[in-house]
Amino acid sequence: MVFHGTKRFTSTQHLTKQRTKMIELKLMVPEALAPELEALAKKLAHMMEEDEGLLTMEVQDQCVAEAIRVLQREKVIKSPRDFAWIMMVMNQQVLEDFEGCFTALAFISYLKSLGIEGCPGKTSLYDNCSLVLNDFPEWEFADDPTHSEVVRRRNVGKRFLNVYSKVKRSYAEGISEK
Repeated sequence: MVFHGTKRFTSTQHLTKQRTKMIELKLMVPEALAPELEALAKKLAHMMEEDEGLLTMEVQDQCVAEAIRVLQREKVIKSPRDFAWIMMVMNQQVLEDFEGCFTALAFISYLKSLGIEGCPGKTSLYDNCSLVLNDFPEWEFADDPTHSEVVRRRNVGKRFLNVYSKVKRSYAEGISEK
């Protein structure tokens, strides 16, 4: 099971979308119906193209997990408190197509459901999230860190967004980077 905030989803509730191969189909129809059928075919093709741009929640979760693992490998995440900056990016709805809004406990549960290691404690998340002033990427922090630390914290969020977008594109193209 995957938890998003207070919403609870099971794997059977995920919509499964697969790339649809389009084919050309020739039909013999009365001349009067041809314009209507042609318009309908174009509308259906357009709807299919839009649907292919959407990712299932399961794939979004895989993208989040992979992005966090990349940040851990790159040592962008230096301590468990850095997960607070990722949670803030997600809660401030910076990720397009991601509907997560987490409490500290829900985010920790979410990370654990993704198999993420080195998860923070609820107090660490809560305390660090409460330091954030303004919206991303213009974050300021109530604990008055040095300029370089402000930049580093913002960069955790920026790098997460960058890697998430890259992983998401690879899934959309049918290629998983692992």
